[in-house]
This record gives sequence, structure tokens and C-alpha cells, in this order.
Amino acid sequence: MTCSTSVTFKRGTTFAGTVTYTPEAGGPANLLSTTVTSNIIDAGNNTYPCTITMAGNGLSFVASYSPTSAWTIGSARWDIKFAYGTTVFYSETMRLNIIDQVTV
Repeated sequence: MTCSTSVTFKRGTTFAGTVTYTPEAGGPANLLSTTVTSNIIDAGNNTYPCTITMAGNGLSFVASYSPTSAWTIGSARWDIKFAYGTTVFYSETMRLNIIDQVTV
């Protein structure tokens, strides 16, 4: 998986990240039999579990969380866990620079 590892995110906005899976040799052909979980941990060390919505073909999914109005401003971290049988692997850790919204 490749991705930008740092993004600025405005607190109060619905969080949704689309992930596209590209099968590698020896890996699963799709993610339909893979358990995908994901958390975001904000600068205050609060954990927010994302909802994972898998596409029908198992080659992409959306990780989402709402509402984000309580997220602590500062640097948050986010990764994705994949469990396929007894094999567990993780995405890169992405950084979210949480900034405050101007209009309330």
C-alpha cells in the first residue's frame, strides 16, 4: 500500500479515506476474507475506531469516522490492520495534522 503519510485535516469534518487494494504475489486476491480494522489516535491520546465499508469486489474500502468535533488539535496517527487467517499486517502509520475549524 502506498499513500501520503501526512495530511492536514480540519476538525468537525467527516473523516473518510478510500483505500484501494492491489493484490501482490502470494497474497489474497481480494480483501473479502480479510478482517480490516482501523483506529485514529488524536493528540490527546483519544482512540477513535473507524467504520470499514468494503466494496463488493473486495479491492477497495472506505475507513470513516464521524463526528470529529471532539478530536484534539495537533498531530493524530492512523493506521490500518489486516488479518488474513493467522497472518496480520499493518499499513504505514499516517499522520493527520488536526486543525480547528473557523466557521462553527
